[in-house]
Amino acid sequence: MGSEKNQHSEDNILIVKGRFKSGGSNIYGLFLLIFNNNKKLDTHHIIVSSYSDMYDYEPHASWEKYEEHIVDRKWKGNFNNSMTASLTDSFARLSEDQRTMKLLFDYVYNYDYDQMDLIIYDLINHIIHDKNLVMETIIQEVTSQEFRKVKDERSKTKKEDDDDENEEEDKDRQSVILRVKPILSPVKGKPIYELRIGDKIMIKLIPATSRENYYIDLYNLREAGVIRPNPASVIDIKSTAGKNNPVEILTEIMPGVYGMFTEDDKQIKLKIFDPKTDMVQEGMRGSRFYGYDSSDSEDAPTSARSIIIMVILFVIILALFILLISISW
Repeated sequence: MGSEKNQHSEDNILIVKGRFKSGGSNIYGLFLLIFNNNKKLDTHHIIVSSYSDMYDYEPHASWEKYEEHIVDRKWKGNFNNSMTASLTDSFARLSEDQRTMKLLFDYVYNYDYDQMDLIIYDLINHIIHDKNLVMETIIQEVTSQEFRKVKDERSKTKKEDDDDENEEEDKDRQSVILRVKPILSPVKGKPIYELRIGDKIMIKLIPATSRENYYIDLYNLREAGVIRPNPASVIDIKSTAGKNNPVEILTEIMPGVYGMFTEDDKQIKLKIFDPKTDMVQEGMRGSRFYGYDSSDSEDAPTSARSIIIMVILFVIILALFILLISISW
């Protein structure tokens, strides 16, 4: 690779594509680093999976295909969420380390694969911890004009696709349906047989697959091992006649993200979202979600009043007891 050294313009975009595997940990991953012409790490993508086919995608592919492959794989939810999140954070912290970033950019700029790989390898292995970790990298260089052309064509293609498809087809193509369960409220809730389209109920994502776990972490709903509930709007109710036939309810958590659950008991009561009592929680990546601060305490205000009454009664009884003792003396 030494012949490639300095055979480029300082205005060009430098891109590092790579893949790695850990046989001992059964971990396989892809990553993409894009340096802009200001010598900054402009974009980084990384994905980790327990499936070996992840390693089959070679870094020799063009950068735009490599990026699309990683993003598409993430969208499908077929990846190791926790390991991906950890390595993504590591690359984010790397971009904030000016000294290391300057060294890394210089190595990339000069096609110094040995030193470049050493930095990236150490960063990845700091998370995976495998002395037999295998990594392969390729540096690709494109002009700013070529890079912008690809981005513009990609945006144009997406817009044309959106214009050509009707609303229903668009929803089918882009939507994600997650497994959820409703939050019950036996006292103040709304019976499921009275539920109407447009009602906003409280639901909780079920961390059954990597896809649900991805969205749980995406919206910062995991706290101390507990999944916080959030509101969702009812958009479809399917029910057949008969007391024992289940009800299927589809909810919209946010545009393009839906939650579905089935309930056999039509007499149960569901918790309706109440902005006065359900704590507002700022989610990750600019999305606003609502966390419920006490899903198992439907009668919390009543319990608080009961405690206060008990304290007052205790004080009164104690006062009477002291008074009786004083009289007896």
